[in-house]
Amino acid sequence: MTAPKTVLIGDRVRYESAAGTIRGEVTKIDYAENANGDVIPWITVCYTKFNRDCFARIPGNCLAMYKFVVMFRDVDIQIARGEKEFA
Repeated sequence: MTAPKTVLIGDRVRYESAAGTIRGEVTKIDYAENANGDVIPWITVCYTKFNRDCFARIPGNCLAMYKFVVMFRDVDIQIARGEKEFA
């Protein structure tokens, strides 16, 4: 399985971690240093567990390891970014 080429804010995603399979929505993408001192993209995913909103922060350079998959992308987001023509 390969990681998605693009991840956008608002995408519905699924990934596997030690906590199991998590499904949520990308709420934030920012750049920060990792433990090695390299600046990499970090993806914040919001998901609900036990009726509480939880957040997971995933390093953007490890998406293949997490089996990160974009499940749904809103068409309005694609049109606003010029990725798709309005039909």
